[in-house]
Amino acid sequence: MVVATLGRSHELSALLHSLATEEHRDFELIIVDQNPDDRLVPVLASFVGLMTIIHLRTDRKGVCRARNLGAAQARGQWLMFPDDDCWYPPDLFARIGVLRKEHPADFYSGRAADTLGQTIMGDFAAEAIPIEPATVWTTLIEWMLVVKRSDFDAVGGFDIAIGPGSDTQWGAYEIQDLALRLLSAGRKGWYDPAFTGHHPEDHSDQTTPAAVAKIRLYSTGLGYVMRKHGYGFGDYLPRLLRPLTGVVVYAFTGKPGMARRSWNIFAGRLVGWCTAPRPISPDGAPVS
Repeated sequence: MVVATLGRSHELSALLHSLATEEHRDFELIIVDQNPDDRLVPVLASFVGLMTIIHLRTDRKGVCRARNLGAAQARGQWLMFPDDDCWYPPDLFARIGVLRKEHPADFYSGRAADTLGQTIMGDFAAEAIPIEPATVWTTLIEWMLVVKRSDFDAVGGFDIAIGPGSDTQWGAYEIQDLALRLLSAGRKGWYDPAFTGHHPEDHSDQTTPAAVAKIRLYSTGLGYVMRKHGYGFGDYLPRLLRPLTGVVVYAFTGKPGMARRSWNIFAGRLVGWCTAPRPISPDGAPVS
Protein backbone atom coordinates (compact mmCIF):
# COMPACT_ATOMS: atom_id res chain seq x y z
CA MET A 1 0.00 0.00 0.00
CA VAL A 2 1.77 3.12 -1.28
CA VAL A 3 0.72 6.47 0.18
CA ALA A 4 2.00 9.71 -1.33
CA THR A 5 1.66 12.60 1.10
CA LEU A 6 2.52 16.28 1.24
CA GLY A 7 1.45 18.99 3.67
CA ARG A 8 -0.45 16.68 6.02
CA SER A 9 0.23 14.96 9.32
CA HIS A 10 -2.72 14.04 11.59
CA GLU A 11 -4.90 13.53 8.50
CA LEU A 12 -3.18 10.16 8.05
CA SER A 13 -4.54 8.93 11.38
CA ALA A 14 -7.84 7.65 9.93
CA LEU A 15 -5.99 5.53 7.37
CA LEU A 16 -3.50 4.22 9.92
CA HIS A 17 -6.20 3.33 12.45
CA SER A 18 -8.22 1.49 9.81
CA LEU A 19 -5.22 -0.54 8.65
CA ALA A 20 -4.29 -1.36 12.24
CA THR A 21 -7.67 -3.10 12.63
CA GLU A 22 -7.55 -5.07 9.38
CA GLU A 23 -8.42 -8.74 9.77
CA HIS A 24 -5.62 -9.78 7.41
CA ARG A 25 -2.16 -8.40 8.15
CA ASP A 26 -0.06 -9.59 5.22
CA PHE A 27 0.59 -6.12 3.82
CA GLU A 28 3.19 -3.39 4.04
CA LEU A 29 2.50 0.33 4.16
CA ILE A 30 4.94 2.51 2.22
CA ILE A 31 4.70 6.19 3.10
CA VAL A 32 6.31 8.41 0.46
CA ASP A 33 6.87 11.61 2.44
CA GLN A 34 7.31 14.74 0.32
CA ASN A 35 7.35 17.09 3.33
CA PRO A 36 10.51 19.08 4.05
CA ASP A 37 10.23 18.41 7.81
CA ASP A 38 9.60 15.60 10.31
CA ARG A 39 5.89 16.16 10.86
CA LEU A 40 5.05 12.53 10.07
CA VAL A 41 7.59 10.94 12.41
CA PRO A 42 5.46 11.10 15.59
CA VAL A 43 2.31 10.14 13.67
CA LEU A 44 3.90 6.99 12.27
CA ALA A 45 5.67 6.14 15.54
CA SER A 46 2.33 5.41 17.19
CA PHE A 47 1.74 2.52 14.78
CA VAL A 48 5.15 0.89 14.77
CA GLY A 49 4.65 -2.76 15.66
CA LEU A 50 1.03 -2.79 14.50
CA MET A 51 1.95 -3.10 10.83
CA THR A 52 4.98 -3.00 8.57
CA ILE A 53 5.67 0.67 7.78
CA ILE A 54 8.36 1.86 5.39
CA HIS A 55 8.95 5.63 5.57
CA LEU A 56 10.53 6.99 2.39
CA ARG A 57 11.62 10.62 2.08
CA THR A 58 11.85 12.54 -1.19
CA ASP A 59 12.14 16.18 -2.18
CA ARG A 60 10.68 15.49 -5.63
CA LYS A 61 7.06 16.61 -5.80
CA GLY A 62 4.16 15.06 -7.68
CA VAL A 63 1.71 12.40 -6.54
CA CYS A 64 2.38 10.05 -9.46
CA ARG A 65 6.14 10.40 -9.09
CA ALA A 66 5.78 9.52 -5.40
CA ARG A 67 3.54 6.53 -6.13
CA ASN A 68 6.05 5.17 -8.62
CA LEU A 69 8.87 5.65 -6.15
CA GLY A 70 6.98 3.73 -3.48
CA ALA A 71 5.90 0.99 -5.87
CA ALA A 72 9.54 0.43 -6.85
CA GLN A 73 10.27 -0.45 -3.20
CA ALA A 74 7.24 -2.71 -2.75
CA ARG A 75 7.66 -6.43 -2.06
CA GLY A 76 4.03 -7.54 -2.36
CA GLN A 77 2.42 -9.12 -5.40
CA TRP A 78 -0.38 -6.54 -5.43
CA LEU A 79 -0.36 -2.75 -5.10
CA MET A 80 -2.83 -0.23 -3.71
CA PHE A 81 -2.45 3.55 -3.59
CA PRO A 82 -4.45 4.95 -0.64
CA ASP A 83 -5.01 8.68 -0.34
CA ASP A 84 -3.41 10.05 2.80
CA ASP A 85 -6.83 10.97 4.19
CA CYS A 86 -8.92 7.96 3.14
CA TRP A 87 -9.71 4.88 5.26
CA TYR A 88 -10.96 1.34 4.72
CA PRO A 89 -13.34 -1.20 6.28
CA PRO A 90 -11.72 -3.90 8.47
CA ASP A 91 -12.43 -6.62 5.92
CA LEU A 92 -10.73 -4.85 2.99
CA PHE A 93 -8.27 -7.63 2.24
CA ALA A 94 -10.88 -10.33 2.70
CA ARG A 95 -12.97 -8.55 0.07
CA ILE A 96 -9.99 -8.43 -2.26
CA GLY A 97 -9.54 -12.17 -1.78
CA VAL A 98 -13.15 -12.81 -2.74
CA LEU A 99 -12.83 -10.62 -5.84
CA ARG A 100 -9.71 -12.47 -6.94
CA LYS A 101 -11.43 -15.83 -6.49
CA GLU A 102 -14.75 -14.98 -8.13
CA HIS A 103 -13.50 -12.66 -10.89
CA PRO A 104 -9.88 -13.42 -11.84
CA ALA A 105 -8.32 -10.28 -13.26
CA ASP A 106 -5.11 -8.26 -13.31
CA PHE A 107 -6.52 -5.19 -11.64
CA TYR A 108 -9.61 -4.22 -9.68
CA SER A 109 -11.37 -1.11 -8.51
CA GLY A 110 -14.28 -0.22 -6.28
CA ARG A 111 -16.46 2.66 -5.23
CA ALA A 112 -15.96 5.72 -3.03
CA ALA A 113 -18.61 5.73 -0.32
CA ASP A 114 -19.49 7.45 2.92
CA THR A 115 -19.84 5.42 6.11
CA LEU A 116 -23.51 4.76 5.26
CA GLY A 117 -22.59 3.28 1.90
CA GLN A 118 -23.76 6.22 -0.22
CA THR A 119 -21.68 7.06 -3.28
CA ILE A 120 -19.41 10.10 -3.02
CA MET A 121 -16.76 11.79 -5.16
CA GLY A 122 -18.35 11.23 -8.55
CA ASP A 123 -20.54 8.90 -10.54
CA PHE A 124 -19.89 5.17 -10.24
CA ALA A 125 -21.48 2.28 -12.10
CA ALA A 126 -24.23 0.62 -10.07
CA GLU A 127 -23.42 -2.92 -11.23
CA ALA A 128 -20.27 -5.01 -11.17
CA ILE A 129 -18.77 -4.87 -14.68
CA PRO A 130 -15.48 -5.36 -16.53
CA ILE A 131 -13.24 -2.31 -16.67
CA GLU A 132 -13.00 -1.45 -20.36
CA PRO A 133 -12.26 1.68 -22.43
CA ALA A 134 -15.97 2.53 -22.42
CA THR A 135 -16.32 2.13 -18.64
CA VAL A 136 -13.11 3.60 -17.18
CA TRP A 137 -14.90 6.88 -16.45
CA THR A 138 -17.39 5.30 -13.99
CA THR A 139 -15.39 2.44 -12.47
CA LEU A 140 -12.13 3.92 -11.20
CA ILE A 141 -10.74 5.99 -8.38
CA GLU A 142 -7.07 6.01 -7.41
CA TRP A 143 -7.34 4.88 -3.80
CA MET A 144 -9.57 1.87 -4.62
CA LEU A 145 -7.26 0.47 -7.31
CA VAL A 146 -5.75 -2.98 -6.70
CA VAL A 147 -3.23 -3.95 -9.38
CA LYS A 148 -0.64 -6.68 -9.87
CA ARG A 149 2.78 -5.19 -9.23
CA SER A 150 4.25 -7.00 -12.23
CA ASP A 151 1.64 -5.47 -14.54
CA PHE A 152 2.04 -2.03 -13.00
CA ASP A 153 5.77 -2.25 -13.68
CA ALA A 154 5.24 -3.63 -17.19
CA VAL A 155 3.31 -0.55 -18.35
CA GLY A 156 5.66 1.91 -16.64
CA GLY A 157 3.55 2.83 -13.64
CA PHE A 158 1.74 6.13 -13.41
CA ASP A 159 2.44 8.82 -16.02
CA ILE A 160 4.30 11.49 -14.02
CA ALA A 161 3.09 14.15 -16.47
CA ILE A 162 -0.47 13.74 -15.14
CA GLY A 163 -1.97 14.40 -11.74
CA PRO A 164 -1.52 16.76 -8.78
CA GLY A 165 1.97 18.16 -8.43
CA SER A 166 3.03 17.11 -11.93
CA ASP A 167 4.00 20.69 -12.86
CA THR A 168 1.95 20.33 -16.02
CA GLN A 169 -1.52 21.56 -16.91
CA TRP A 170 -2.91 17.99 -16.87
CA GLY A 171 -4.01 17.79 -13.25
CA ALA A 172 -6.08 14.60 -13.03
CA TYR A 173 -7.29 11.34 -14.63
CA GLU A 174 -4.00 9.57 -14.04
CA ILE A 175 -5.90 6.45 -12.94
CA GLN A 176 -7.83 6.26 -16.23
CA ASP A 177 -4.57 6.68 -18.13
CA LEU A 178 -2.99 3.81 -16.19
CA ALA A 179 -6.02 1.55 -16.68
CA LEU A 180 -6.15 2.26 -20.41
CA ARG A 181 -2.48 1.36 -20.75
CA LEU A 182 -3.09 -1.86 -18.83
CA LEU A 183 -6.00 -2.71 -21.12
CA SER A 184 -3.94 -1.91 -24.21
CA ALA A 185 -1.31 -4.34 -22.92
CA GLY A 186 -3.92 -7.11 -22.78
CA ARG A 187 -4.60 -7.01 -19.04
CA LYS A 188 -8.11 -7.50 -17.61
CA GLY A 189 -9.84 -5.29 -15.06
CA TRP A 190 -12.92 -5.77 -12.87
CA TYR A 191 -15.06 -3.25 -10.98
CA ASP A 192 -17.39 -4.04 -8.10
CA PRO A 193 -19.47 -1.31 -6.40
CA ALA A 194 -19.68 -3.48 -3.26
CA PHE A 195 -15.91 -3.06 -2.88
CA THR A 196 -15.80 0.26 -1.04
CA GLY A 197 -13.55 2.60 0.89
CA HIS A 198 -14.15 5.94 2.59
CA HIS A 199 -12.94 9.49 2.16
CA PRO A 200 -13.82 12.90 3.60
CA GLU A 201 -16.28 14.82 1.44
CA ASP A 202 -15.47 18.32 0.25
CA HIS A 203 -18.32 20.62 1.24
CA SER A 204 -16.40 23.84 0.69
CA ASP A 205 -17.46 26.63 -1.68
CA GLN A 206 -16.72 25.39 -5.20
CA THR A 207 -16.86 28.88 -6.71
CA THR A 208 -13.84 30.42 -4.99
CA PRO A 209 -10.91 31.36 -7.26
CA ALA A 210 -8.83 28.51 -5.83
CA ALA A 211 -11.60 25.94 -6.35
CA VAL A 212 -12.24 27.14 -9.90
CA ALA A 213 -8.52 26.97 -10.73
CA LYS A 214 -8.37 23.43 -9.33
CA ILE A 215 -11.35 22.16 -11.34
CA ARG A 216 -9.90 23.71 -14.51
CA LEU A 217 -6.62 21.87 -13.91
CA TYR A 218 -8.47 18.60 -13.37
CA SER A 219 -10.62 19.17 -16.46
CA THR A 220 -7.56 19.64 -18.62
CA GLY A 221 -6.42 16.18 -17.61
CA LEU A 222 -9.60 14.63 -19.01
CA GLY A 223 -9.05 16.03 -22.49
CA TYR A 224 -5.41 15.03 -22.42
CA VAL A 225 -6.10 11.41 -21.46
CA MET A 226 -9.01 10.89 -23.84
CA ARG A 227 -7.12 12.16 -26.88
CA LYS A 228 -3.90 10.41 -25.85
CA HIS A 229 -5.75 7.09 -25.91
CA GLY A 230 -7.45 7.57 -29.25
CA TYR A 231 -11.00 8.51 -28.31
CA GLY A 232 -12.68 10.31 -31.18
CA PHE A 233 -13.83 13.91 -30.99
CA GLY A 234 -17.39 12.62 -31.28
CA ASP A 235 -16.85 10.74 -28.02
CA TYR A 236 -15.43 13.86 -26.42
CA LEU A 237 -17.92 16.44 -27.71
CA PRO A 238 -20.63 15.75 -25.07
CA ARG A 239 -18.04 16.43 -22.39
CA LEU A 240 -17.53 19.88 -23.90
CA LEU A 241 -21.20 20.64 -24.44
CA ARG A 242 -22.31 19.78 -20.91
CA PRO A 243 -20.28 22.52 -19.14
CA LEU A 244 -21.21 24.98 -21.89
CA THR A 245 -24.84 24.24 -21.14
CA GLY A 246 -24.04 24.85 -17.49
CA VAL A 247 -22.68 28.30 -18.32
CA VAL A 248 -25.98 29.26 -19.96
CA VAL A 249 -28.20 27.75 -17.27
CA TYR A 250 -26.29 29.25 -14.35
CA ALA A 251 -26.03 32.65 -16.04
CA PHE A 252 -29.80 32.85 -16.58
CA THR A 253 -30.56 31.62 -13.05
CA GLY A 254 -28.39 34.24 -11.39
CA LYS A 255 -25.50 32.04 -10.32
CA PRO A 256 -22.43 33.77 -11.76
CA GLY A 257 -20.00 31.78 -9.62
CA MET A 258 -21.26 28.47 -10.95
CA ALA A 259 -21.34 29.89 -14.49
CA ARG A 260 -17.67 30.85 -14.14
CA ARG A 261 -16.89 27.38 -12.78
CA SER A 262 -18.65 25.71 -15.75
CA TRP A 263 -16.79 27.93 -18.20
CA ASN A 264 -13.45 26.90 -16.69
CA ILE A 265 -14.42 23.23 -16.90
CA PHE A 266 -15.15 23.73 -20.60
CA ALA A 267 -11.95 25.71 -21.18
CA GLY A 268 -9.85 23.17 -19.33
CA ARG A 269 -11.29 20.24 -21.26
CA LEU A 270 -10.74 22.01 -24.57
CA VAL A 271 -7.14 22.90 -23.74
CA GLY A 272 -6.46 19.36 -22.57
CA TRP A 273 -7.72 17.94 -25.85
CA CYS A 274 -5.71 20.40 -27.91
CA THR A 275 -2.45 19.86 -25.99
CA ALA A 276 -2.58 16.05 -25.85
CA PRO A 277 0.02 13.93 -27.64
CA ARG A 278 -0.85 11.77 -30.61
CA PRO A 279 -3.24 8.94 -29.72
CA ILE A 280 -2.05 5.47 -28.78
CA SER A 281 -3.18 2.61 -31.03
CA PRO A 282 -4.32 -0.75 -29.56
CA ASP A 283 -0.79 -2.16 -30.11
CA GLY A 284 0.74 0.70 -28.11
CA ALA A 285 2.16 2.69 -31.05
CA PRO A 286 1.28 6.37 -31.62
CA VAL A 287 -1.06 6.98 -34.54
CA SER A 288 -1.99 10.12 -36.40
